Amino acid sequence: DLCAFLNAQGGRVLVGVGGKGEILGVNQADLLLEQLKIYLLASIVPESPFTISVESIDAKEILMIKVSGGSKQPYIFDGGIYFRKGFKTEKATSREISELIHKRQASESHWERQSVMGVDLDDLDQKLILSIMKESKENHRGNFEGNDVLDFLSFYGLYQNGSFTNACVVLFAKNPSRFIPQIRVRLTEYGEGKTSNSLLRDEVFEGNLFDIQDKLERYIGNLGVRSVFANNQWKRIDFKFPEKALQEGVVNALMHRDYRSISSGVSISIYSDSFVISNSGHLPDDLKTNQLKKNHRSHPVNPDIAHIIFLRGLIDKLGRGTLKILEECKTEGLREPEWKDNNDGITLTFFGPKALPIKKEIKLPVNDAVNDAVNDAVNDAVNDAVNDAVSKGVFDAVSDAVSDTLNDAVKCIIVNKEGTTITELMSVLGKSNATVKRYLQLLKLSNLIEFKGSAKTGKYYPSQYLQDKIKDK
Repeated sequence: DLCAFLNAQGGRVLVGVGGKGEILGVNQADLLLEQLKIYLLASIVPESPFTISVESIDAKEILMIKVSGGSKQPYIFDGGIYFRKGFKTEKATSREISELIHKRQASESHWERQSVMGVDLDDLDQKLILSIMKESKENHRGNFEGNDVLDFLSFYGLYQNGSFTNACVVLFAKNPSRFIPQIRVRLTEYGEGKTSNSLLRDEVFEGNLFDIQDKLERYIGNLGVRSVFANNQWKRIDFKFPEKALQEGVVNALMHRDYRSISSGVSISIYSDSFVISNSGHLPDDLKTNQLKKNHRSHPVNPDIAHIIFLRGLIDKLGRGTLKILEECKTEGLREPEWKDNNDGITLTFFGPKALPIKKEIKLPVNDAVNDAVNDAVNDAVNDAVNDAVSKGVFDAVSDAVSDTLNDAVKCIIVNKEGTTITELMSVLGKSNATVKRYLQLLKLSNLIEFKGSAKTGKYYPSQYLQDKIKDK
């Protein structure tokens, strides 16, 4: 199955889950994880990164093995080339094998594999390369057996026909901006806001990907406590941005950025209440920003670079990408981070706590005791649906605080199966009759809710459009 996923667009295998989705669990999950690492490296050729993690569900442990579509297709297991057909794994036909080979030939001309003129071995950080070679062996991430730097680089497609590739320069050059100037990363820290005259820091980081990642990681580790103030009470709220989530965001930006264009780049902007990572790249056509908040296939824009990052252990150490970012922010009690993909590229914004004003904890009306698990699932779907509306510009003119209140109003209407009155919404939201009516008008105009019944006794219900969006999620 994993071989077939590698020959397609990636996928996951869950170990310890029955055919009907029942959680069976596995014994000694950590030991099994290490055994699988060794087995998979030896059994599937050519080598490809596998992300294996232990997940706890219903007090039982299962293993999740995740692969992305391979950049060196076709992949072979046990002498056979396997292909995914619907929900089945079958041996590939001669035509499918031919198509895989053609795709591999096309990938060889990818920007990463293009040669860089004038780069010698002395231009590379050989100590860094040797450390990654050692670590990948010790942790069973790679199956390269030699000790020669050039052989290692050749094995991973970073040294071809006597020349070093673009990916090799990005990863290992001592002074990569000499050859690829767009590798630089700019970091700016503002005193108050972007229009403020006060700049606390404005710096351009140089070096290879690992140099820049290390400098940014040290900066993140020293961010310290930050503070925001509420408008509606004399109270200061202290908080820290989640360190691991910021690290994950930085590594993702460095790994998936578009290095091809001379005008491309990554910039990091730090404000009093937010941390913004901007990347000039874009998501693949079949991946939308709202899907980043759910399980989704990995889409490495730069597979050679991503593989070496995997060998160094950064992907293993930081976890499951975008989902890990969401988990870390939730644990710290911060607002959900936001991804946007626009003309200028992708931005990931981490927010401080909701303090302008402090958000009331919503108490959802209960009819016949709404099941907590169902309620949580519905809330997630509603959040996604409303966030979709916001991202499409429906609520561009309203503040974050109003947007969150609208979100809460929709939650209330969704959960109350018998319809929701204005009086009930006033109680839940803590707003006046006039304010609630104004919010409901906004929601009706955006086709998220509808009113049924007479003017005196009628109630509000989720629109068919919103119900369809929730089903899709």
